[in-house]
Amino acid sequence: MAKFMFIKFSLMAEITDTDALRDAALEKFDANDSTSDDYPDTADWHASEEGQEERRQVATQDVDALSQFVGFGLAEARRLLEVIDGVPGIKVVPLGSSVGPMEGTTQAEARDAWAEREGITWWPEARDAELARQHREGIT
Repeated sequence: MAKFMFIKFSLMAEITDTDALRDAALEKFDANDSTSDDYPDTADWHASEEGQEERRQVATQDVDALSQFVGFGLAEARRLLEVIDGVPGIKVVPLGSSVGPMEGTTQAEARDAWAEREGITWWPEARDAELARQHREGIT
């Protein structure tokens, strides 16, 4: 009988230069070989209303711009999967990746929002030594 373990890697990206991100994302988008059932030729797809709308989203939305690069790290992710898959008795089942906005304007606020979203109840104590002491001593 197989047992499954969920291994999760989370990253947070701080956008320090929106214009640079969007310029690089548009360059990558324009070089992409995108097609669809209606537009099997890449040039036709890029010229289509569908392609132009996606390009507008990349140019104006941080999540869409950053999403252009999620696949950029897949080679590294695949190497990691191969390492884990190489462990005797282990078979890796990749589940996917996603990009989404985070609340907050500082790294601390974004980390707090991430911890709350993920249900990590110990996070406030990890950030606050006094709160951790109170919890250990049963004060809170």
